[in-house]
Amino acid sequence: MELKAAVQAMFAPARHPGRVGAEIELIPVTDGARPRPVDPAVLAAAFDPSFVREAVPTFEPGGQLELSPAPRPTVGALVHDVRRLVARAEAIAARNGIRLVAAGTNPYHCCHEVPLRVASPRYLAMQRLFDATGPDGRRMMRLTASLQVTVDLRAGQAGREQWLVANLAGPPLAAAFANSPTLDGRPAGIRGARTRIWQGVDLTRTGYDGRHLDPVDPVGAYGAFASAAARLPIRETADPACHLSTLFPPVRPRGGYLEVRYLDAQPIERAGVAIATIAALLHDPRARRDALDLLLPRIGDQARAWDEAAAGHSPESADLLSIAHAAEPALGGAAATLTEAASLTGAAS
Repeated sequence: MELKAAVQAMFAPARHPGRVGAEIELIPVTDGARPRPVDPAVLAAAFDPSFVREAVPTFEPGGQLELSPAPRPTVGALVHDVRRLVARAEAIAARNGIRLVAAGTNPYHCCHEVPLRVASPRYLAMQRLFDATGPDGRRMMRLTASLQVTVDLRAGQAGREQWLVANLAGPPLAAAFANSPTLDGRPAGIRGARTRIWQGVDLTRTGYDGRHLDPVDPVGAYGAFASAAARLPIRETADPACHLSTLFPPVRPRGGYLEVRYLDAQPIERAGVAIATIAALLHDPRARRDALDLLLPRIGDQARAWDEAAAGHSPESADLLSIAHAAEPALGGAAATLTEAASLTGAAS
């Protein structure tokens, strides 16, 4: 019963919905002909207090830098913040001989070259658990970077539509914005190596086969997903909310908002387009319905849809981008980028 209540709390709607947020991950490497991994302590020591207040910088297990500015009421305001804070981070890094790489996978290194920089009990337990299913857990923790988008969750039917669209749009949007052509520091032969890595991580925790989705009872399906996942062998997971934080589906309910996790890290000129696309699809009622008409027939075929996304192709990508473009006039200036993303997706098939 405690886990059920915790899951229901994760699907609670926002009190005043409408905001959009983003978490930007970047891979720090030394700036030179032979880039090396960077100790996060070097960057952390260089951040000034005003940057820390605005960007709330943290570091992922492999030393990836994450910036988490506050959510904003409009996409335009958020993108302005993101651009400004990324530019500040890049300037700080450059003064310390560091370059920040905006890519879904580390283009230079393999796991043996990138230690577990944040060796907390949680991350050590995750690593041991993931090692049982293969090497992709370590790759995910140490080598990948994402652009995460957060969108306030609405009440009732609108919120259920948001949840379904956010999840089912994952494969076509991951394909359209694929930005991870390397694996273990070498060409991967696909554009979506980060997506392929996530497919190889323990599916009982990631749901990259759609096992956590149900169009009729989304909360019940997610509760069953959470119940089936083994608890990490750390004291904190006695708390159901902590256990839920150790699940890593493509979209995670967070209590008042949804956290969209499947996009590769993006160059700053494309990050705004990606953020605006997700916001348009989830906030605009007509866009949600049009997206559901397009995507719902494949709810039982998510494993194949994610396979297509990893290869850099999804048959729904161009139509989904068109729906987002029609819903959000502010995307008009980015029409060329959307068209390019759709054409690249088709060319990869």
